[in-house]
Amino acid sequence: MAEHELTQMLQTLVDGRGSAIEQILPLVYDELRDLARGYMRKQQAGHTLQPTALVNEACVRMLGPGVIPPQNRVHFFAIAATAMRQVLANHARAKQTEKRAAIGRRLTLSEAIMPGGGSEIDLVDLNDALSELASLDERQARLVELRFLAGMTIEEASQALDISPATVGREWRMARAWLSSRLRSGIEP
Repeated sequence: MAEHELTQMLQTLVDGRGSAIEQILPLVYDELRDLARGYMRKQQAGHTLQPTALVNEACVRMLGPGVIPPQNRVHFFAIAATAMRQVLANHARAKQTEKRAAIGRRLTLSEAIMPGGGSEIDLVDLNDALSELASLDERQARLVELRFLAGMTIEEASQALDISPATVGREWRMARAWLSSRLRSGIEP
């Protein structure tokens, strides 16, 4: 779907001129599934949540009643990335509670976040670290979601956050350093 078409439909929702959700979802569903597959590749094998279920849960969160609709295509996918992260974190918490285990769902972090890459961390720890980062610098936390979890380029993240690519680059480096330090302190040898 062309960016301007989705943005136009989203504007229809914002203006309250109709229910474009039924029109929007079929047009972006494949892209949302691709985003969900990207998230699921970062999960351990045998994860019980499937990409389709992740998309459905995220859509309920981001397009449900009382939620302010996204302003444009980039904003839509940024919100989708956040919703998917929250669904996965809630799913991991539920599994931890269910199993009463000390070890939760683990995720292998790439070189993008942890220098040296390949470190496994708990998905709940990652979610908690992102929440902590958000309390310190909300924009940097959003940037991590957009770059690492949603797989956006610097240019796409720049557009989503409405800041320059140079600022994205600087804040990305700072957020990676902070997150790497925070997550390494929680990783047991």
